[in-house]
Amino acid sequence: MEGIIYVALLLISIAFAIIVAYTSFLLYRISKTMKTMAKTVNEVEKEVEALTPRLKETIYETDKIVDDIGIKLKSTDNLFDTVENVGSSMNAVNQTIHNSSDKLSKTEMERKTKPFVEGIKWSEVAFTLYSKWKKKSKNELMVQNQSHSLVPLNKTGKEG
Repeated sequence: MEGIIYVALLLISIAFAIIVAYTSFLLYRISKTMKTMAKTVNEVEKEVEALTPRLKETIYETDKIVDDIGIKLKSTDNLFDTVENVGSSMNAVNQTIHNSSDKLSKTEMERKTKPFVEGIKWSEVAFTLYSKWKKKSKNELMVQNQSHSLVPLNKTGKEG
């Protein structure tokens, strides 16, 4: 019976040795993985530190752009208010003409509406001139920007 106990103890010690060897191998692999992960985390941390100033600058620039857009949108409010007022005025004029067209003859109606028609014509002329002037100033700006090119511009003698 003593022999069976010794054999059982031998098997238990062999099993224990196998478990210890496997556990030490497992712990070695975990240690190696943790070292690799520490290196990766350090590299990621360095990259994040390098990106942080650029991200802050981008956010700052985006904030400035959003503020600029807000200011420019607010500046267009007056334009839209003016367009609304012109529309309301045109509607009132149209309503007045419609109401008085029943009471007036055709020649009287033409005589009374002539100032409005002339005003509309002159405002159209002014708008066309302004558009051409704006287009011309934009073209002159492009010519000034191109003056730094290698191709010389033709001079007409009227440059001033």
